[in-house]
Amino acid sequence: MNEAMPLKVENAGSMSSQELTQSREYEIRTTGSFRKGPKRQAWIGKILILVFSVLVCMEGGSRLVLSINTFRRRVTGFDDASYRLQWVKLHGEHKDWTGPFAIYHPTRGWALKSGIENMKVFDGTILNTNSRGVRGKIEYNYERIPGKPRIVVLGDSFTFGAEVPDDATYVHYLESHIPNSEVLNFGVQGYGHDQILLYLKEEGIKYHPDIVILGFTYIDIYRNIESFFAYAKPKFALSPSGLQLTNVPVPTPERVLAEEPYRPKSFDILFILKEKLRWTLGKNETEAREVTGQLLDEIIKTTRGFGAVPVFVYLPVNEEIAPLPQFGITTKSPAVAEREQYLRGVCEKEKLPCLFLRTRFRQEVEKGVDLHPRGHWNATAHSIAGEEIKNFLSSNGLIRGELPANTLSAPN
Repeated sequence: MNEAMPLKVENAGSMSSQELTQSREYEIRTTGSFRKGPKRQAWIGKILILVFSVLVCMEGGSRLVLSINTFRRRVTGFDDASYRLQWVKLHGEHKDWTGPFAIYHPTRGWALKSGIENMKVFDGTILNTNSRGVRGKIEYNYERIPGKPRIVVLGDSFTFGAEVPDDATYVHYLESHIPNSEVLNFGVQGYGHDQILLYLKEEGIKYHPDIVILGFTYIDIYRNIESFFAYAKPKFALSPSGLQLTNVPVPTPERVLAEEPYRPKSFDILFILKEKLRWTLGKNETEAREVTGQLLDEIIKTTRGFGAVPVFVYLPVNEEIAPLPQFGITTKSPAVAEREQYLRGVCEKEKLPCLFLRTRFRQEVEKGVDLHPRGHWNATAHSIAGEEIKNFLSSNGLIRGELPANTLSAPN
């Protein structure tokens, strides 16, 4: 017979030779795969252990680097992670970049405390705030006094008047130069234009001012792309539909401190390195200008929306007042003029009155006048700024009256 004889296989019944061959081949294949299984699992385990070890070393090394002041200063830069780490360090030393006069704010990050009386700050400078957190002792009602011009001045620490007393800020001088006026100082140390916009919408509108002045410093544009600077803050993101507010409500200090031990420091370092690359490639500069442009447009739109006149004043600081030869920067460097041109472009597009103070400041410096160009302005600089702004408003028909003959001078 041509058919293969059935063979007796133990526990397998009757199989043909072909079926037996296939069975043995299957057994060989499966047995081989079973033998390879433990080896494959061993290799996977080794790889996982290696990856875990590398991650542990990276995290441990990152925490060590960031715990040593010398190394941390070399690693950190200008970004959310760096600013957060700096704030945590200062908090541990019972210090705060925003000063003892600041308080947590859920939408702006921080704000001036209300009701401060003769607080000594900045090595002896006296600070007061009214019941609504506006600098100075004067209480301003939301309701207007008929016939009395009212101006709200927005800005950062230069408008706030860091390092000078209440009666030596340019806002105070401006009010002194305009008879029977109210000029409210809405400057807050460390603010970016995003926080300034929110402050205007939350509080500025309530005062129904005739004029809203923005004290513009170019360095503030970089704060507009951060969600952490002097402390955690709001951030507007660009989108096809316009600006989108993020990071609100701003996390409380307690939450930031509670989460800090669990934040991977290796991720922080990677983020810092990524941001340094973006700065080198100019991407952050471009983003800062784009976001700031839209924020300034929104400040203008909001101001005009309640019937007030927006006015921008470019406040020169640091190398814009006096040269920094160690960095190869002078007051005539292209970068300085280009910063002013950025704001000039916004003003021309919106047909907005804009004052640039650098020319007057440079004239004073060349005469030998000290304006404290290596930090916040001194009282002399504030006095000059207040005078220039008053004259600018008058020449543009925004206020009436002339500067008094006995123009106020800066206190000694």
